Amino acid sequence: MHQPVEFNPLSYGAIQDSLSQALMDAELIPLGDVERFEGNGVYALFYNGPFQAYRVISSPKGETPVYVGKAAPSTRKGEELSAMQLLGAYGGTSLFTRMRNHRASIEAAENLEVDDFQVRLLVLSYIWVPLAETSVISRYQPVWNTIVDGFGNHDPGAGRYNGMRPRWDTLHPGRAWAEKLRKREESADDIAQDVTSYLQAQMEV
Repeated sequence: MHQPVEFNPLSYGAIQDSLSQALMDAELIPLGDVERFEGNGVYALFYNGPFQAYRVISSPKGETPVYVGKAAPSTRKGEELSAMQLLGAYGGTSLFTRMRNHRASIEAAENLEVDDFQVRLLVLSYIWVPLAETSVISRYQPVWNTIVDGFGNHDPGAGRYNGMRPRWDTLHPGRAWAEKLRKREESADDIAQDVTSYLQAQMEV
């Protein structure tokens, strides 16, 4: 017996798919060409360069993100956002600022070039930002969101350098503040091998 397909466009899964697709349909822009704009939202970074560990995802087409993130106004503990803030997509430059910070991190890395990165940007109402980020990360499992942590980290500040250096900074040394953290036991080559195995396994799924 043939059964009709049920579809609820407002279901959690459908909204996730819609948000993820909207980001991946956004214009692919060279990271170095992003100009100042207003808005909160989500973004996906793509790599198209010679770093060997990323060879299976390196492409000018922007198909497999190396990193996915979000940017929205931060609030002080206990502070509530107004309905206007929750529903508004504009106001402030949080998404642009995040791009500027990421560009600085990549410029500091000894073995990466900003010219090898592209980005898709999606300006959203604040209320949709966390769900959009979760949806895209869940779908693509980007390597910098999973096994190579630390790309989005910031300088912890004086007196807080007793932590472990992130895997990202071990694989891509250069950020001055990260050099002050405790060195990992694993080497950059160890991490690169993990990346190669991880990405190859993803491509086989």
